[in-house]
Amino acid sequence: MRRPRATPTDAANRARAPRGASPARLRPVLFRALACVALVTVISACGTSGRELRDPAPGATAPPRRTSSTVSANNQIGTDDSSVVLRPTGFTLAAPGWAADGVIPVGYGCGGADLAPSLTISGVPDGTAELLLIASDTSAPGSTRWVVAHLPPTITAIDPGALPAGSFAVTNSTGTPAWAGPCPQPGASTSFQLRLYALRTPSAISDASAASAVTTALTTASSAAVLRGTYTRPL
Repeated sequence: MRRPRATPTDAANRARAPRGASPARLRPVLFRALACVALVTVISACGTSGRELRDPAPGATAPPRRTSSTVSANNQIGTDDSSVVLRPTGFTLAAPGWAADGVIPVGYGCGGADLAPSLTISGVPDGTAELLLIASDTSAPGSTRWVVAHLPPTITAIDPGALPAGSFAVTNSTGTPAWAGPCPQPGASTSFQLRLYALRTPSAISDASAASAVTTALTTASSAAVLRGTYTRPL
């Protein structure tokens, strides 16, 4: 039995019909698709550490940063002397070459000999039982560079090399009772001050007292003579 002869229409229909892909031709395409999926998965994994980022708890704060000006809490004094009258009329403190709010001589800091200045006192308020002298670098609040206790209210001068009988220097923030003048980085400046407090009652400070005893003594202060200035360390 003869097959029917193909017509031109049948040939055209076969030309337009899509050819089926064989399994051998599909394998490379399938492998490429799987490789792309794997690559996308790896890239996504590299974009995260796997840890979940959570919002901080209410009231949480970052830990404090330690700086070069940080001092031990055992050597810090309370700085709240808001009840003390600063620079009252007539109660003054002066040092050679150091004008109020002026330039501090190099010799008073680490850029020079680092020696405590001789001080002149005038106008001590009536009713003062004791004078308390505190030197501090204002860039490090609460730190002390020289603390002299039990100064009699009758004195008119302080000689660092010969303190009045019964007076003594207390261990300061540097760990010694010795004067430690202003000491910024070479070429830098800092603000430094001396405060002479007039105490209404004698303090309980001893040469072995902690900073807390100085803080307690300040609560009895009525006024303070202040000598402040700016110290620049030579290069």
